[in-house]
Amino acid sequence: MRALFNLVFNQQWQVAITHIQSLADGDAVYELFDQNQHGHTAIMFACIHRASLELYQLMITKAKLDPRMRRLLVITNQWGETALHYAAANHSDPAVLELLIREHPLALSANNIISRTPLQTTTVHNHPAAITSLLTDAANALAAGDYSALAARVHGDKFALRWLASPSYAARIAVRTSLLLCLENVHPDVPVTPTEPLDLCLAHASLCKDFWSVISSSCGSSEEK
Repeated sequence: MRALFNLVFNQQWQVAITHIQSLADGDAVYELFDQNQHGHTAIMFACIHRASLELYQLMITKAKLDPRMRRLLVITNQWGETALHYAAANHSDPAVLELLIREHPLALSANNIISRTPLQTTTVHNHPAAITSLLTDAANALAAGDYSALAARVHGDKFALRWLASPSYAARIAVRTSLLLCLENVHPDVPVTPTEPLDLCLAHASLCKDFWSVISSSCGSSEEK
């Protein structure tokens, strides 16, 4: 079922919008989270081919209806690249990048397989100054923990951005994905109901560290709250 992939790949933006709107919520979610053999999702292709803002808005809105509570923009492909990496490399509309950052601010600091962030990616591709400036300001604000500045730069809500970028939130995702990966590979007979996407790069990174201390600290933080 790759209709959405094909429409986005062929840059048929309005047809893709109509297609998503015509689907039942479950079918729309299935197509949005579907990944090809390289781990690309339809929204990544949309970023590569510079889709209209309306299409991104619809994709993200529909993805939030996923009963498994996965987050579309957290997904990376086999090269560790997020949708924001591709938007940074290809898109010229600041509104699109602002939307992607508002929905997943941690993507600003995400490194791909060659250790490039979205900002470094846009610099390498010699992208328009407006895009480079946006990513520079947003990345600096995130690094400084200045969510008021970040919210102003991407026209977002500082409290929502703070929550989405909080270390405890990121730690919970790492723990959940790592545990799910262990269960699926080591104990396939154990029933698993995923609550987060199985981000292989994130799970691998967590497993390669002192995994149990990560679990303990995350559980401690959760209990304190």
